[in-house]
Amino acid sequence: MSVLTQLQKGGFSIGVLHLPPFPTSLRRDRWPLERVIDYAVEGARRMQLAGISSVLLQNVGDEPTHLQAPPQTVAYMSIVGREVKKVLDIPLGITLLDHDGAAPIAVAKAVGADYVRIKTYVGAMVKMTGLLQGCYYETIRSRRELGAEQVDILADIFDREGTPLGARDFGEMATFAVKSCMADGLILTGKSTAETSQILQEVRHCHLGVPLLIGGGVNGQNAAEMRQLAQGFIVGGCLKEDPDDDFSPIAADSCRQLSRLLRGGLE
Repeated sequence: MSVLTQLQKGGFSIGVLHLPPFPTSLRRDRWPLERVIDYAVEGARRMQLAGISSVLLQNVGDEPTHLQAPPQTVAYMSIVGREVKKVLDIPLGITLLDHDGAAPIAVAKAVGADYVRIKTYVGAMVKMTGLLQGCYYETIRSRRELGAEQVDILADIFDREGTPLGARDFGEMATFAVKSCMADGLILTGKSTAETSQILQEVRHCHLGVPLLIGGGVNGQNAAEMRQLAQGFIVGGCLKEDPDDDFSPIAADSCRQLSRLLRGGLE
């Protein structure tokens, strides 16, 4: 069953697995590759056994990153992703901190992943790293050239960590992302729960026929409320034993509780 089909049923939880620093990271606390693999495989196993619907790999340990992912990032993400894929029976996704549409598609193709998450897919955002422009063209071009049509694109149309350059017409941006830029699903996240709800309402009125996901801010305290707003939910910190430590082990009990809350009466 494809990830889009599963998303349409609702209550779909995507657990973000924050990968520790690769051996080529600019950070001083770099991890050996085998240790990164062990961490990722164990975390993915815990998520799956606890009922999380999908695992999303992200190279958080590579911060600070480039506007374009360097070859070593693509290589290490592919190696780790292949090992994680071997232990999963649930969908696997790829996302990169680097603002790059082509690299996540390349990694997903190499790994056999089911989807990618692409931030700042359309429009332009001003962030602490500078000006980021929509990378939809290189994303869909790479998917076509690599023969990766089976990889679905889940696209953010707003980044709560930045400020849009221009008017914030979420309905127009969402329509462009789906109708012209081939996004298979939309990730919508405001700076607060109220803003997230407002954005989702605006986009829902466009009747675009693709799954809508909340990209952050969902936890055990608000899951019952948030599950009414979208079909998919991307969660990260609240799944860890220590939510303030990016590389803390995954807490199976937290995964299990959140998964049940998001599914509600769908189980």
